[in-house]
Amino acid sequence: MKLYVIPGTCAVVPHTALEWTGADYELELLDHDSVKSEEYLRINPQGAVPSIVDGETVVTQNIATQVYIDANYPDANIFGTDESPDGQAQIMHWLAFLNADLHKAFAPLFGPDGFIEDESAQEKLKAKAQENITHLLRLPNEQLGKQDYLTGTKTTADIYLYVTLTWAKKFDIDLSAYKNFDAFIKRIEEDEGLTAVIEQQGLEKIGSL
Repeated sequence: MKLYVIPGTCAVVPHTALEWTGADYELELLDHDSVKSEEYLRINPQGAVPSIVDGETVVTQNIATQVYIDANYPDANIFGTDESPDGQAQIMHWLAFLNADLHKAFAPLFGPDGFIEDESAQEKLKAKAQENITHLLRLPNEQLGKQDYLTGTKTTADIYLYVTLTWAKKFDIDLSAYKNFDAFIKRIEEDEGLTAVIEQQGLEKIGSL
């Protein structure tokens, strides 16, 4: 199995999942130019990460790669141990929220020129994006006030949340009102799988917001 990632992106999530499985996998580190190369576009025509190539099987899109890893390594419990309909719905709820809502909200910060050309208007767009991100993050903050992890036990949803918090710190988003994130960051950065991923991708732990 080969996993393609750009360091610091949402691809940290399936990368950590593979570390949790103990699987023998190959890692390919890409950058924003190489994902647009003809070679990589034959793997993922969207020119995005993550992607998994496993023999003749190609899997793209973040949640899909996680589902594929879980199906191949069910004993790793990357989605937790609660196999009840409610338990499975909870993990998919948080993954969908993080992937479709929160992740998407960062797009104007990463590439405002892709939305509007006028630079003054870009500043307004980025300010609105930060406001939206802050509003969305109140939900996981509230959840972490009730329990240590989003679904009660550590899952890939927690890794995804951690990645978005690293982005929030990168863009200096003020989350000082959210008191549960720093303790969560400390807990999740103690995870051996995530620590290995941070080292392999050449990243640094953020420690706190």
